Amino acid sequence: MTKGAPIPQELHIAILTLHSIVHMQWVEISTHLKVHPENACQMIQRSKDRVGNEFFALLNDVSHDEPAHPPDPPQKYPEWSKESERLKEAAFNPENFGKNPVQLTHLAHLDVSPLTAYWYIHQHHNFAPYKPCCKPKLSQNNILSHIQFTDWALIQPQEHFVFTDETWIEIGSLRGRPNVWRPIGSDLYDFVIATDSGPEFTLMLSSHFAHEYRGEPYIWVKETSKEQEEHAQELEEENLRKQEHQEEMYANACTPGTEEYKILEAINTNIRSYNENRLPNEPRRMPQRPEWVFKEERGERSKGGGID
Repeated sequence: MTKGAPIPQELHIAILTLHSIVHMQWVEISTHLKVHPENACQMIQRSKDRVGNEFFALLNDVSHDEPAHPPDPPQKYPEWSKESERLKEAAFNPENFGKNPVQLTHLAHLDVSPLTAYWYIHQHHNFAPYKPCCKPKLSQNNILSHIQFTDWALIQPQEHFVFTDETWIEIGSLRGRPNVWRPIGSDLYDFVIATDSGPEFTLMLSSHFAHEYRGEPYIWVKETSKEQEEHAQELEEENLRKQEHQEEMYANACTPGTEEYKILEAINTNIRSYNENRLPNEPRRMPQRPEWVFKEERGERSKGGGID
């Protein structure tokens, strides 16, 4: 736009905004809006003469004000309050692992909504609900036994195996598995729930199939008295061998340089590292002992004569 040409009203507003709020120089305004610098300067000066410098000072103050946000309402039970700690104790109690927020608020004697109780547990104490673990953690011996069996089974003909699967139907017990409140990032095996739900009626469905098997289908053949004695003797000898092997592994776990010692040391090193870097609201883990890591299960005979 040439010098002396009239400036449209929308350009008046743009020039006023860029100069008073954005604090652009006249050359920058001229470059962006294609307006002669002297025309823009004269327009601003005429505006100041008409409304006074107080108006431009007000614009300058408004441009530097931070947006005002209303403060959050105060929490009824703030973090580290005795009520919040009471809620944490209720959620962390093993007897209450399966409780929902409504039940936990009643146990902690708090007058809050379930959503607020959930928010307190999660935000104040870093807890979250997880599906529980109902099976014990495999020991190192269990893992090695599984690997050895798999290596052996892979080289056997398929017709030598019977594949089975089973499922339980319980009537009169709790439906499904309740969630467990535990710290985020914690070991799920530290929060195991026992499965003794005490149903009124239990039914197990079992199915079996075999590849190219042509024999008589059966699940159980009753043992004779002689077979029971022989099998009991075999089981006793097997348990004795397991005990000797287990004691040997216990001794090796306490002897530097052995494989068992390295395994146990690696596990405890990870536990020490976790304990040193854990958050204040995360549980402390206990160092593992040889009898915990290298424990072997021993076979027992059931009342019906079979081997469990």
